[in-house]
Amino acid sequence: MAGRTRHALFTVLSLIALVTAAASTPAAAQTQVPAPTTEPAADPAQKAPEIERIKDWTFQCTQPKADKPRTCFLIHDVYPTEGKARILQVVVGRFGAENLLGALFFVPLGIRLPPGLLLQIDKNEPQRLPVEQCTSKGCQAQIVLAEPLLSTLKAGNGGEVTFEDATGRQMVVPFSLHGFTAALEKLP
Repeated sequence: MAGRTRHALFTVLSLIALVTAAASTPAAAQTQVPAPTTEPAADPAQKAPEIERIKDWTFQCTQPKADKPRTCFLIHDVYPTEGKARILQVVVGRFGAENLLGALFFVPLGIRLPPGLLLQIDKNEPQRLPVEQCTSKGCQAQIVLAEPLLSTLKAGNGGEVTFEDATGRQMVVPFSLHGFTAALEKLP
């Protein structure tokens, strides 16, 4: 990505972290969408997030301040069946001055960084994604959703994100694409 777009993605990360932290709840299912929050916004000028569940994805919009534009994202969270901590979060939205459609992949802290993430949709050729930064929310990789990857996602049933834990053991985390295309159509 261009340097300016990359900077815009990192700027948007703080908003994403706030939005997803408010909406995320632990779940026992393999893939789970966060329950909508009904708590009032902290700032009276800030509207509560608009949240709509579309199969396995959540379409979520926020407007941080009345004079700021509405920001919308698609969010998909994956929780392991044996634990309560989220193991993968996929966030899709438009980023930067170029308004590029992109995806952010958040995985837990403590992973081996050099191998990065491996993204595979159905049985298509996997793509290596470098880990770009780690914060208290987890480690993050990003990708622009251009053709042919975008068409593959729309037509797909699911994908996998593979990374290595601290011991070098491969962790394969499946995620669903059910509802992705319908949710994507709502994205401004």
